[in-house]
Amino acid sequence: MTEFVDQIRQRVNDALGDLADARQAGDDYRVQVCTGELESYARLAAENGVRVPELARFEAA
Repeated sequence: MTEFVDQIRQRVNDALGDLADARQAGDDYRVQVCTGELESYARLAAENGVRVPELARFEAA
């Protein structure tokens, strides 16, 4: 499970960087794509009992 957790965390960090770049560039479409990706990672983490604090704002209400 450690490799799984490491992969999720790495992908989340990459997606957060992409999101920041998209916001900086004013690319609304890319912001939506990155946000959707992060929401998917939040669901995947929750379904597998993985806590990733950076995903808290992307979890479904």
